[in-house]
Amino acid sequence: MIRISRASGKLVSWLLYGIAVARESLRHDVIYAFDLTTAGIPSALFSRIFRKPFILRIGGDSLWERVVEKGERSIPMRAYYEQGLFKKDRPTLYRLVRFVVRRADTVVIPCGFLKDLYIRFYGVSAEKITLIQNPFPPKSPAMIEEDTFTFLFAGRFVSYKNLVRVLKVFRDIAEKYPHARLVLIGEGPDEAALKARAALLGENVEIVPKVNQKTLFECINASSVALAPALTEFNSNFILEALALGKPALISRDNGLSANLPDSLQFDPMSDASLQEAMERMLNAIHYHAALSLVAELPMDQTWDKVVSEHAEIVRKSIR
Repeated sequence: MIRISRASGKLVSWLLYGIAVARESLRHDVIYAFDLTTAGIPSALFSRIFRKPFILRIGGDSLWERVVEKGERSIPMRAYYEQGLFKKDRPTLYRLVRFVVRRADTVVIPCGFLKDLYIRFYGVSAEKITLIQNPFPPKSPAMIEEDTFTFLFAGRFVSYKNLVRVLKVFRDIAEKYPHARLVLIGEGPDEAALKARAALLGENVEIVPKVNQKTLFECINASSVALAPALTEFNSNFILEALALGKPALISRDNGLSANLPDSLQFDPMSDASLQEAMERMLNAIHYHAALSLVAELPMDQTWDKVVSEHAEIVRKSIR
């Protein structure tokens, strides 16, 4: 493992990273980048110069994420591309990303709808794209929360995670259901603003700093429902972890989750009413126990061993 210090600033660090990629490209048979820009751009460049196989793993969409994270737009990813906004907002970044994804010999994605995006809007050949969904941790029975009913979110505190909408909706829910709680775990640029809003809602809302995985699993076990309210959810590891621990999850529609959840566990991320209806449905004991039963029966055969094996096979094929 080679570490690049960030002490000298972003530009110098990125140049040092590029030099390291160039040097290591000469020493190895395959270049595998797990990032579209920071790692992807130098990897694409030096794979072309040194004629090395180039594998690119894409976890989301860096162009859309940068725009919505800064609050410049508030729109799901699919609509963003269908309206052609990607060419208006970041034309230079779009061209760089297009160069990287077209240069890759294999593009690995965690969810199906990214395949459609990179074929339609970036001109990537369908034959180059391989779907490897995110894995589930080992499955275990649900621990049932008593006396309170907690909705749990864990992730980055950024605009496109839609947490302002969650707090707004939960204000009405808390008035109708005094035993309902909302816990947000994470950190990020929106943290101060979210804490200020949460303070107005009293003790039923708690914001917790980022925790390690062991503590996160304890928090999931102590909750009732996991929330994934982002404008677009790619394939949330947090939700996969919650499902494996037997907890129902509410997730934005048009997501790329490794599990197919029914409509009753999905909502329109642009609609307060849709989110509130989904949350109130979980607060109904009959619906909640039906959701518990459904989650218990979900197939969760996408394991870490299977994911590692699929990645290893891609590398083997690239050097044959």
